[in-house]
Formats: sequence, C-alpha cells, structure tokens
Amino acid sequence: MFRTSQKKLSPVILKGLCRFSTFQEGDFCILRNVKNNKIFFTGPLCSNGQRGVADGSISHESIIGKKPRSRIVVDKGSTVYMAHFPTLQEYVLNVPRKCTPIYPKDASTIVHMLDVQPGDKVLEAGTGNGSLTLYLAKAVSHEGKVDTFDVRQEHSKTAQTHVQRYSRGKYASVVSFHVGSLGDKLQEMMEPKEEYDAIVLDMPQPSDEIPKILPYLKNDRFIVCYLPNMTQVLSLVEFIRDVPLVLEDCLEVAWKEWEVKATYIRSLLNDANEKQNDEPVKPHTWICRPKNWDVKGHTAFLVKLRKTAPVQDSTVS
Repeated sequence: MFRTSQKKLSPVILKGLCRFSTFQEGDFCILRNVKNNKIFFTGPLCSNGQRGVADGSISHESIIGKKPRSRIVVDKGSTVYMAHFPTLQEYVLNVPRKCTPIYPKDASTIVHMLDVQPGDKVLEAGTGNGSLTLYLAKAVSHEGKVDTFDVRQEHSKTAQTHVQRYSRGKYASVVSFHVGSLGDKLQEMMEPKEEYDAIVLDMPQPSDEIPKILPYLKNDRFIVCYLPNMTQVLSLVEFIRDVPLVLEDCLEVAWKEWEVKATYIRSLLNDANEKQNDEPVKPHTWICRPKNWDVKGHTAFLVKLRKTAPVQDSTVS
C-alpha cells in the first residue's frame, strides 16, 4: 500500500540526492587540521560567520564557494585546515542537543534489525534529538515515509530543525513530526487498515503503548525497542507472552575503534632531513592499538519483536 517505487521525484528532490560540489550558505562543514587531524564542526555557514579554532579563527566566507577538500588557512595565521561535508554520523554527533541522541552504532543497527528499505513506512516513538529519525529517513528514502512522535514539543522542534538543516533538507519531505501521546494521536491520524512496515520505540515502558499500536503494524514485521537496562527488557519479554509478538533478538552494540598510524625514530628522521632528500621518508614502524579512551560501549539493549498474528488461509478447508 505504501510502496511507491514508481513515484516520480520532483526536480528539487532529485537535485538534493546528488552530492554537493561546493559549500553554500546554510551548509555544515568539517574543518580538519591537516597536521593532527583534529576536527571542528562548523555551521550553518553564513556570510559574516566565524569559527574559532585552536590557533585562531576561520571566516565562513573563506569556506563558502569552495569545493570539498579545499585547504583553508586560519585568519592571520599559517595553520591549514581541510574542508569536508559532514557524514550523517558526524552531523548527529555534533549538532546541539536537547537530550542524549541515539548514537550511530545503535541507529544503524536498528535500521538493520527493522529490515527497512526504500518505500517503507516507519513509525518512530521518541523523536528526541532526531538522530535515529535521520537514519530511518535515509533508509526509506524519498519513496517512503517516517512518522515520528515525541511528548515534548521542545524535542520535536529541535529534531525538526536538525532534519531540515541536514544536507540542505534532503530528507525533510520524508519525515512528519507529531507531538503528543503515541497511541491517542495514532488513532486520530490513521486510516482504516493503514499499516506500518516497521516500528521503533524509545520509551521507558513500551508495553503501555504496544497494545494501541500493534494493529497498525503489518503482520510478520518488526518492532525494535530501545531499552537502557535489563530490568526493562525482562518486563517487556514478560508482557509479550499475552500478545501476538515473539522475541527474535536482544542485542547490545559496542564499537571498538583502533588507532593505526605511522611513527618515526626521531634521530633517523633528523638524519633524513639533513640529507635534504625530496623523497618522502618511509615510516620506521606502525602503531596499531585500540582507542581504549574512546570505547563506545553500553548505551541500551535493542530488543527485536516480530508480529505473529494468526493467518486465516482460505485455501485450507
């Protein structure tokens, strides 16, 4: 019902699907120090804007109109930064927060667990900062739809701003924002027999809302619940014994980043410099180790439920 793979996209949307060739006003930018790789999240860019960095400042005007990977020099200085468009991960981690976002490691896993694809219609409860909202919108693309609910007007408004500003509003038309109680609002806005392809719930007691929203989920499709502690998981598993849902997965996602970089023996490097050889000096050894100071560990348990309503097969006598 909701799959519209033959839908003709407007020229504005088609233009937004392309990678941008230059920075414009309103864009966000990652400035990366070419020597130490330290990054500074910058934006939205404006004609009179300035971005303070460790050794001075960079005017937005020096970025606007430039191509990605352009080198930008600090005002009245010599330090060089390279300009990049932020990835979705960089964007959701750096925009201002009204609440703790669902981090990329969990957001990308939730999209995988829900098995969503372009053209799907997805329900999200707990808009928060809009982090997961953007990941869902990217997954369903412009052929699909994301309805996202939050009980706090402030959170919804902030998330709407973040979605509108990301990549020049690329996914703004995909997302509809709603404020209020999920179960009550859903009954008001849904048409008879209208159903979602997937549902994700970020709330302390999902069992309070599941009976109200379950009729709006397609049979054999999935709900993923984002639950910070195991007590909530056990409470949910106990609850679903009396409804047409089965537990398929309970995951805890952790990312361990590794540092891989070249290193040099200073005395040998000095000798090479004294020879004034234009050839680049090859690394003397490599450092390969986990970034123990930045382990992205427990944030929540991701609980995947499948709808298992009985099916009446008319072919069986």
